Amino acid sequence: MGDQLLEMLARRKSWLDRLGLGLLVFLATLIAGLMGGASAQEVETVRVATFNAYLLSPIFKCANAQFADCLLQIPGETEKQAEHLADTILADTSRFDIIAINEAWDEDAKQILIGKLSHDYPNYVGKIDAPLVKLRPQAIRDAITSLDPAAAVAIYGQPIEKIDGEDSGLMLFAKKDFEFLPLPDDSFKWGSGDGETLDATGEVGFTLYEHCGGVDCLSAKGAAIVRLLHKPSQSKYTVVFTHMQADYFDKNPPERHADAREAQFAQIEKLIETTLSPLSDAQRRRERVLVMGDLNIPIFHGTPTEWTGRFATSGTYWTDGYYDSWAVTNPADPGISNYIDGERYDYILASPQPYRSGGIEGPICVQHVTIPVDFVDLESDHNLVAADLNLGNFFCHPGIAYKVNMTKVGVGGKPREEEVIDWQDGQDVTQIRYPGSMQWFHVVRSDAGTYSIGPSTEDVKIDIFLPDNMTTPIASYYGKTSKIVDRERTMYVHTYALPREFYIRATGKDRAYTGDYALLVRRHTCATKEEACLLQPGEAPQGATLSKAGGLFGTQNEAWFAFDVVGQADSGADQTVKLFAEGLPDAGNYKAELEDFTNTNGSAAPAFEEKGTERKLSDAMGDGSTGYIVIRQGTPGGADVPVWAFMETSVRNLELKALICEDETNPELGSDDIYTELSIDSRSLRFPASGEREFDCDDSADHKDWEAYFGPRNLTFVSHAGMKVIEEDDSSPDDPSRLRDFPDLPMGVTSIDGVRTPLIWNFEGGRYRLNYELRMRQNKSVKPAP
Repeated sequence: MGDQLLEMLARRKSWLDRLGLGLLVFLATLIAGLMGGASAQEVETVRVATFNAYLLSPIFKCANAQFADCLLQIPGETEKQAEHLADTILADTSRFDIIAINEAWDEDAKQILIGKLSHDYPNYVGKIDAPLVKLRPQAIRDAITSLDPAAAVAIYGQPIEKIDGEDSGLMLFAKKDFEFLPLPDDSFKWGSGDGETLDATGEVGFTLYEHCGGVDCLSAKGAAIVRLLHKPSQSKYTVVFTHMQADYFDKNPPERHADAREAQFAQIEKLIETTLSPLSDAQRRRERVLVMGDLNIPIFHGTPTEWTGRFATSGTYWTDGYYDSWAVTNPADPGISNYIDGERYDYILASPQPYRSGGIEGPICVQHVTIPVDFVDLESDHNLVAADLNLGNFFCHPGIAYKVNMTKVGVGGKPREEEVIDWQDGQDVTQIRYPGSMQWFHVVRSDAGTYSIGPSTEDVKIDIFLPDNMTTPIASYYGKTSKIVDRERTMYVHTYALPREFYIRATGKDRAYTGDYALLVRRHTCATKEEACLLQPGEAPQGATLSKAGGLFGTQNEAWFAFDVVGQADSGADQTVKLFAEGLPDAGNYKAELEDFTNTNGSAAPAFEEKGTERKLSDAMGDGSTGYIVIRQGTPGGADVPVWAFMETSVRNLELKALICEDETNPELGSDDIYTELSIDSRSLRFPASGEREFDCDDSADHKDWEAYFGPRNLTFVSHAGMKVIEEDDSSPDDPSRLRDFPDLPMGVTSIDGVRTPLIWNFEGGRYRLNYELRMRQNKSVKPAP
C-alpha cells in the first residue's frame, strides 16, 4: 500500500517539482511508517500487579505483654523488608506498569518505597489517612482492648482516647507511560477535608470503610480510586485499589466477617459509579476499570459461597459488571496467594466481561495472570499477583485458547500426528497482532506424550504451562531449538515430555514485536529413534501404537523410548533407576530391548525381567547415563497393539527456601537463637555451619531466607532427609525430638510444594515453619539438542 501511494505521487511530476527534496523524503518516511506500524490506539500493553506487602507498623508487631522487649528489637526490620521489596520490583521493571500495594503501614517503609521506586514509577499514591479517632472512637478503643492497651499507649505515646490508629496502608505506583487525570466526579476526592491526609502526585478518591470488625478497625482501611491516561494508547484506566476486612481463622472460635465485606463492596460500587457518572455510555464502554487488592474473600475454607455470591450470581453488580480474572484464565490453578491460610485472598477484577471478540472495540483482554516466583520468597505472608493486559485478539487468554486437533497421516511409510495452525475459516489467526500480544493453544489428550512444538519464525517465543501451575513454564527436554522443515516452512521447535493436558503460549521476542507466524504441534509416535518418546522420572507413561497389518497410515513395528539419568546425591551415591515397558501381549512376537545404553558408573547393561505383559529393569546409574528402550513386534497382527514405557528414580531434589518464626518460644523475652541439623542420606549437616541465627517474632512473623542466613539452597539425596530446628536455650516439652522428616513422593507425584505444606516445629509457646520444595526432577532442560 505504501509503495502504491509513492508511485501515485511520483506520477504527479508537476506537483512534486514544487516540493523540496527534504520534504519529499519526510512524506515518504511518514507514509511508510503509517502503512507499516501500529497506530497509537493499537499499542496498549499494560501489566498490573497487587501485593499485600506486610510492612507492619509497631502496633501490629508489638501489641503484647513483651512490648518493651519487642520495641527494642524491631528497629530497621521493616525497613529491610521494604528495601527487599523495592529491589525485587526494580530487578525487572518491564514486568509491572502499575503496582497497587496494601498493608504498607510503616512510615519509614513507605518512604523507602517512594524513594526507590519513584524514578521508574513517578506517578504514585504514597499515603491515605483518615481521622479515625473522630470518626469511630469506640471501634478504635475496642480494637486496642483486644490487643494490649498498655502496649498501645507505649507505642503511640498517647492515652487510649487520643490514639488515632493507622492509615489505610494503601500505595500505588505507575510508570512514566501514564499520567494522572482529574476524577470525572470529585465527590470522593480525598485530601482537602477535615483531618484527611493524602500524599500523591495526582487526584485520588477514597472511601473509608464504615463497617469493620476486630483489629481491622484500628486502621483506615478503605478503597482508593485513581484515573490514569495510558499515553501510548490514549486509553483511560480507572484503578481501584483496596484492602478489605479480614477473617481470623486462628481465633477460637474463628472470626468471620463476610457481613463487613458485603458492606464494603457496596461502598466500592458507590465509589466507582459516582466517580464515573459523568462519562457517556460510549466513554464508559472504552474505560478500562480494574479493582485490585487483598479482598480477603476465602475460597478454600468451607464452601466458596461468598465468592459464588459475589462473582457467579447473575443479576448482581459484581457478576454482571466485573469478573475474577484469575478464575477465568487459570480455572485449574488454585492460585494460593496466602500460604499461611492456604487461600487466594488477592484479586485483580476486570470489567465488564472476559474478552471473547471485538478487537480494539472489545473489552481489554486479561491475557495471563501469574504469581511471580521471586516475590514468593519475600517476607510477606502473601504472594504478589500480576496480570498482563492487551487489546483483544484471537485466543488472547487461556479461556478462549485454540483447541489443538492433531491428525494422523502417513509420511515415508511411518505414521505422523500433527497440526500446523495458521489459517482458520479464511483468516490468518496466528499472529502477534499488537505489541505485547499473547496467543494461547490448548492440548487435551487421553494420555501423556512427547511433543515437538514451535513457530515458523525465531521472533516468536513459545512457553508451555500445566493447568495447575500457570505461572512457571515447563522446561523443554533439550536446551536449544531444533529445525523441522514442514512442507515449505522451517519450524523452530522445542521438544517436551508432557502430560495429557497442557497450554501453549505464544509471545513476541520482546514487548514491541508484532508479526505473523504459523505454529507446529507434533506428537511423537515413537516410531523411530529420531522421533523417540522421552521418559522422565515420575511422569505418566509414554505410549505408542504398534500397527496392525496393512495399517492405514503406514507400518510401525518399533516403539523407541529415550531416557537420560540426571543428578547424583550430594553424598556421591548413585540413584536407583527403574525402567518399565508394558503392554507386550506375546513374549515370542514382542520384545523389549535396551539399546545405545551407557552407564556412567561403568556397569554393564542390566537385563529385563519378564512378568506377564510387563518388562522391568532396575539398576544403580550415575549422572549422565543414557539409552533407549525399544519395543518391537515381529509380525503385525490383525489389530493395533498399544504399548507404554515409563521411568522411576530414587533421586530427590530439595530446595530450602526460608525458615520462619511464627511465634517466639516462651518466655518471649529477648529473641530465639536458632540453628538446624539436617540428616540427609548417611550424613548429618549443621546450618549455619557455626553459631546461631537470631529470630524475634513476638507478634509478627520473622522470615529468614535460607540461603542468606543458613547455607546452600539446593540439596540432592536418594534415601532420606529430615531436619531438626534447635533453639539454643530451650528445652521444650512440646517438641522434644524436633526431628521432622521430609515427606516421600507418593506414586504419580513428582513434586511437593512445601510453601503450601511446610514442615512445622511446635515449641513451648512457639512455632517455626520451613518453606521448601521437593522434586523428583528439576524443571530444567536435560541435555543439549541432538
